[in-house]
Amino acid sequence: MSKNNITDVQSNAKLPLPYRDVIDMHYLTIKVIGWILFSVYSFMAFYKLVIDRLVYVVVVLFKGDYSIGDLGLFDYSSWRLTTNFVPFETILRYINYSQYFNWDIIIINLLGNLLIFTPMGFLLPLLSKKFRKAWVIICLGFFSSLVVETIQFIFTVGSADIDDLILNTIGAWLGYLAYKGILIRPKK
Repeated sequence: MSKNNITDVQSNAKLPLPYRDVIDMHYLTIKVIGWILFSVYSFMAFYKLVIDRLVYVVVVLFKGDYSIGDLGLFDYSSWRLTTNFVPFETILRYINYSQYFNWDIIIINLLGNLLIFTPMGFLLPLLSKKFRKAWVIICLGFFSSLVVETIQFIFTVGSADIDDLILNTIGAWLGYLAYKGILIRPKK
């Protein structure tokens, strides 16, 4: 059973977790449930960020009320209004002009983008040794967010924003830091 023991970040010792015997006995079950939870989280995040918006556009098109041109799908003439390629522009706009924005919008956009990739940074290192390095999580968070922002830009659903990419990547890194903070034993 020792090969199934959960090890610390350096993979050199068992962690001082309570219920060690229970974890060791049900290691495979816990790992399978973890991957299922991660898959559900991934689907829900991708659904909320991309699929939900695309489904809405498809439903509106099939109803026949609007055409592709009416919806602005693949219309890049106004891309400057819906796209931001300048780092920290949106974040600074929210900070500098917060009195003109509804606080719900600020919180959802900034905190939501920061937190949506945090579970990725926390769960993946727990589930697989391949994801136990910070740079792997940062790259995975970056490229996952890049895929979402690229789809939003190509299909003109939502707004493609480099600040979202930055916040999502930082969120994945914060999840990794939470994982690392929980698993490091204090030195005696």
